[in-house]
Amino acid sequence: MKKYILFFIILFTQNLISQNIEPLSPVQKELYGFETVQVKPEFPGGKEKFLEYIKANFKKANIDKNTKGQVLATFIVEMDGSITTIKIIKDDGIKTGKILKKVLEKSPKWLCGEHEGYHVRTKVDFTFEIN
Repeated sequence: MKKYILFFIILFTQNLISQNIEPLSPVQKELYGFETVQVKPEFPGGKEKFLEYIKANFKKANIDKNTKGQVLATFIVEMDGSITTIKIIKDDGIKTGKILKKVLEKSPKWLCGEHEGYHVRTKVDFTFEIN
């Protein structure tokens, strides 16, 4: 019985060790700005759909109806299209930045940026107007 267990352990370990993982190219290791990539990252459906998504999910329940201003955020669109490293750069101090951050965290995957034929990490700056 011990021989069978040892045989299966060796068999499964061999399969795990023999997995080939392609290393990232130097192009893929970099973080690119939105303007520097050859193919820009895009929300599924384009900019208009992204604004619709933000507006539909932006909860203004705790904000005065007369509130106006801007929220500036930056985030990274990863190679798999997910959004990470969301930072609120400018907020008018009325919780709008926090709300926008939560909306961005729940965003569906984007179409990632491409540079020199590779999917790359891309930094995006986004300004949201509150009217």
